[in-house]
Amino acid sequence: MKQVFMVACLPLLLWHAVGAGAPPRPSSSSSFPQVVRVRLWSLHPPRELQLRAEPGQAQLRRCAACKPTTLAMVVLHAAGSLIRVDNSKSPTLDVRISGSYQMTVAGGMLRADFPIEVHANDGRLLVTALMPMEEYVAGVLGGEAANFTSEEALKAMAVAARTFAVHFGSRHALDGFDFCDTTHCQDLRIAGIDSHLRRIAESTAGEILWYEGEPAATYYAANCGGTSEDGRFILGNDEARAPFLRQHSDQYCVRSGAALWRSEVFKSDLQRALAAEGIVVPGTVRSVEVLHRTSSGRVEFVQIRGDSSVTVSALNFRSAVGRNIGWDRMKSNWYDVSDDGARVIFHGRGSGHGVGLCQVGAEVMGKEGHPYREILSYYYPGTKLGISAQGSPWQHLANEDVELLTTEPVRDRLLLSLGSHFVHESEQSTGFIYRTAPRLKIYPTVLAFRDSTGEPGWVAASTRGRTIQLQPLDVLRQAGILENTLRHEFLHLLVESYTRPGTPLWFREGLVLWLAGGKPPASARHSFEDVGVLEKALRAPASEQQLRTAYAEAQDRVTQLAERYGKETLLDWMQNGLPRELVGNATAQPSAGR
Repeated sequence: MKQVFMVACLPLLLWHAVGAGAPPRPSSSSSFPQVVRVRLWSLHPPRELQLRAEPGQAQLRRCAACKPTTLAMVVLHAAGSLIRVDNSKSPTLDVRISGSYQMTVAGGMLRADFPIEVHANDGRLLVTALMPMEEYVAGVLGGEAANFTSEEALKAMAVAARTFAVHFGSRHALDGFDFCDTTHCQDLRIAGIDSHLRRIAESTAGEILWYEGEPAATYYAANCGGTSEDGRFILGNDEARAPFLRQHSDQYCVRSGAALWRSEVFKSDLQRALAAEGIVVPGTVRSVEVLHRTSSGRVEFVQIRGDSSVTVSALNFRSAVGRNIGWDRMKSNWYDVSDDGARVIFHGRGSGHGVGLCQVGAEVMGKEGHPYREILSYYYPGTKLGISAQGSPWQHLANEDVELLTTEPVRDRLLLSLGSHFVHESEQSTGFIYRTAPRLKIYPTVLAFRDSTGEPGWVAASTRGRTIQLQPLDVLRQAGILENTLRHEFLHLLVESYTRPGTPLWFREGLVLWLAGGKPPASARHSFEDVGVLEKALRAPASEQQLRTAYAEAQDRVTQLAERYGKETLLDWMQNGLPRELVGNATAQPSAGR
């Protein structure tokens, strides 16, 4: 009875949101990053980068505070820790590119429509892409699952890759970015992104696997050789327990064979590779022996004999060989060792560490008709997928402006025409255009919406990446906020796609509310002592009422700024960053030149 009462009261709670200007939308406080910072060419940073764009399609800034110039074609050169733009005599510390453009370095060209920041260090260019999460997932599919033919297996991989990214957060935070573009994080192939992989990523947008209330450590490997490895053999000391990464036989992996391999490594090369990783073998390497195996049969420790013996973990041993000789020499830790005098010979099976999802097995499962939820359940038993569609299949509808995912296409089809209306309205209001078609995903029940988004029941919608996630149509209609919700979310999607990362939440939320029209209530002013307290209330509200009050004050602060500086200035701050004075005081006077 309690559940029924809560659902029955929901329209009333949502109705109150209209008085606040729009339904509350605290998506920024969720655990899903909307944008990830990825270091491109991370293993081999280029010395030179050529940038080219069609007329009016991209902009270049020579510093964060500099005014943008139209990008046609420029060449960036690294000069120590500075960057020369087209051999300019005045180098700069950083360059920022936005819009749609192409990048060319020695050996390849990439097309992109996401912002990049370029710095220099030791004569190399450090290129950091600010990628929407779902575009990042599509790029990981291009690198990690490019040979997949099963759509269900691809969907399973999309969920695993997204969950991996959310779980591990920022692996390279100290270096100023979140992820590299190699298998150290996840293999990102921007050139491999196409409409098919984007559709796969977006069809599972926001879905991750949970274990005990936290995003799961969704490791995956190319080929487990017929038996997966227990996760405890690769989990770090700071990792929580992960019983869903357990050893088990995999009948699907071996349907097409056992993936046997053989390789040879000269002992002299092996000794140099080990030394490069700080593993010193006294004298010269004479032999390599398996010292201990895990219960799956994989090697856990090896003993290397020189003038004396050195024990090395199999993970470190394989890593040394892979980094310094080649990853093709030791495809997995499941092997036997023999010796022919000058060389060490490995006879093995499988590929990768063998923990978690087996890509070969997942592909076979998909081809045999297993849906992606079943694939994920098989490889990560005990986890819960962060979406509940009540067993109803999602159906895809679209027009020239928007896409729609729904479980009730007859009822929800009208959202296509409404979506088109708000696409054009938001473009006219801001002067910006959508780089990709927005996507509406409407849930069949309130419970399904809450399970997927993690939002409380009184939140009407949540936008992540390109996808606007909505409570059921009947709920929004009954509350009388369907059109207000759509107007707000379409504006949010467009504004966020152009907003400079790090822009305070109060300004982003207030700007959207101001653009949507309507006046903040008189009580909105001076509810919070400063923007720091306001920011905290927006990110982690203590109650529904506090969140409504915070939204109202954010709208009021931006309304005052708009009256003083005008719409064009506010949109410029949105793209290029707020003046320093406004980060701490929403109504301070900005300095000249900004």
